[in-house]
Amino acid sequence: MEEQDQELRAIIEEFRVNPDPSKLDRFKLDTHPTPDNKWSYDRNAWNRAMLILELFNENTAADKPLIKWILDEEIKGQELEIPYYALDVIAYLLYKHMDNEDIYQLFMSKFAYGNVFHLDVELIFGHDREEMKAYLKDSQKSNPLNKDILATISSYEQNPDAKFKSREEYVNYYENRKIKHIRNDIEASKKYMQTGDY
Repeated sequence: MEEQDQELRAIIEEFRVNPDPSKLDRFKLDTHPTPDNKWSYDRNAWNRAMLILELFNENTAADKPLIKWILDEEIKGQELEIPYYALDVIAYLLYKHMDNEDIYQLFMSKFAYGNVFHLDVELIFGHDREEMKAYLKDSQKSNPLNKDILATISSYEQNPDAKFKSREEYVNYYENRKIKHIRNDIEASKKYMQTGDY
């Protein structure tokens, strides 16, 4: 396992210096029928999950180009209802290093195929919910998603029972609690992620 971790770390370090997606072929979405031909699975899901977890172990803002590339692959995989655990982690990593314009990719990670509502809403609040709303109102003409994102934030705010975490609280919760469950879930999905067979 340590050898694999070192290899993944080398890929991450190299991408910081030379962000060349052509070197990431073994992490691209690669769909094939499951052995029973009832569904499709992604033959690279496990490789990508391992790269995501290695990124989680150590990441900086310099990893954002890699994070965004991986997140695009995970979002595409949601159309197949691929296990979402890895998507959750890579979306969190973008949130951790986000600029306001990253809100669109985070919104797509949560709502693109309508089947990932389990991702935490804090992801679309950005660094600060009021600041994000102001950003979206300011640039309303530049992206057609602004209206949808504002409406989504508003609908969450109208829930009188909702308790939203601040950015600091959310980062603490994710890094000290949530990731432990996700690691277990990813490990439990290993066979399916590698072979398409339970």
